[in-house]
Amino acid sequence: MNINASPGGSPRYPLVAALLVGVVAALLVGGWFASQHFRGQVGTEPARSVAAPSPRTTAPADVAVPAAVTAASPAAVTSVAASPAPSFRVASSPLEREIEQAYLHYWDVRAAAYLNLDTSHLAEVMAGAELERMSQQIKDLQAKGRAVKVDIDHRYLFASESPDKAVIYDEYLNRSLFVDVATNQVLPTSSPAVTEKISYELQKIDGSWKVIDGAQHT
Repeated sequence: MNINASPGGSPRYPLVAALLVGVVAALLVGGWFASQHFRGQVGTEPARSVAAPSPRTTAPADVAVPAAVTAASPAAVTSVAASPAPSFRVASSPLEREIEQAYLHYWDVRAAAYLNLDTSHLAEVMAGAELERMSQQIKDLQAKGRAVKVDIDHRYLFASESPDKAVIYDEYLNRSLFVDVATNQVLPTSSPAVTEKISYELQKIDGSWKVIDGAQHT
């Protein structure tokens, strides 16, 4: 007698195998469904967006006197701005004429200081940041054994003026040259003259107009 035969005489193994296949298939389908809906999104979660830090702004480093043609400009100006629309004119009011005279006198004293490497008169026409900057430039020139022969053509306008404060914008042609202190000879250069765009801030201090700062424009 075949103990593995069904009452109808068919083998029982195919039926059991079919049942097992169905159970395995059901488990696989259920596992896939659960994995799609309940698993953590490992490795697929987008990176969290982090706001970039604000760029750190720092004042530009002081610019050393690089060449003869720029030696007479405010070589250590720290603020840079766009040039105002020029409307060049001469002083037309008593206040503007007073400021203009002080500004040109500032340049006379500055030119003498560059040529003679003498800072003793700078405080007569400048103060604050401008005085510190110019005094340091003279010291730097002394250390290098060089002076500067200032040669510029002014083209300026009054950007603003009040009884105690003013701003003069100057686009001057700079033809200044270095001078060798040992020989007192002008050092030749192949560099062309350049146009400097500078605004100068003046303030009336103890009754006298003085340049207190400057800004170089691009």
